[in-house]
Amino acid sequence: MRNKLKRFFSKPYRECTHGDMIKNFLSQYPPQQTSPVFVELGAGFTTAELAELARLHNATFYSCDSNSEKIKDLKIRLSNNADNIDFLIGDSLESLSAISQQHNQIHFVFFDSAPSAMHTFHEFSIIEKNLKPDSCILIDNACIPEEKAILTPCRKGKILVPYLLASPNWQVFGHPHAGDSMVSAIYKSEPIYSDPAYELSGWIDSWKYNDQGEAGTHEI
Repeated sequence: MRNKLKRFFSKPYRECTHGDMIKNFLSQYPPQQTSPVFVELGAGFTTAELAELARLHNATFYSCDSNSEKIKDLKIRLSNNADNIDFLIGDSLESLSAISQQHNQIHFVFFDSAPSAMHTFHEFSIIEKNLKPDSCILIDNACIPEEKAILTPCRKGKILVPYLLASPNWQVFGHPHAGDSMVSAIYKSEPIYSDPAYELSGWIDSWKYNDQGEAGTHEI
């Protein structure tokens, strides 16, 4: 019993909800544009908070989700508070393609759709050209690589976060006790944020060479 209690109390706990994290983040990094664009990938926990922030900043707000029943329920629950939300139902990649064609810059994106690292990276790739200085993103189920004190398996950011860390214009922060463990990033005009020496130790192949110095089998 004592060991069970020790394991329970040693688990990391949520210090900040999804909605509170977004409010804190956008209060710290508010849009500089007069009519910014907010995008939510995965409606639900944060839709009401983002709708409120969109009103505050006179932002166009897109909420994307593949579940039409969830969107229908949200519209009922939010009632008149949903009148400034442009719900896009369907595959997020198609929705993002449409958004990227309509707007030159997107100020804020919340990545929280499919529990897939590759899908999240594809989402980012579609709108990367629309993310410019002053743009910022927040990724749920994500962490800085090798972070131990996380709330859930951080599958969504497993490809995107290392990419951001290696990119010169993205300043990246870990929030392991926010949401379901989150990572935020801000696009800066000065390209000084990549670390050329940064590498994930588990992603390096250890090659074995034969007597002639030729690469043979390898270990990962």
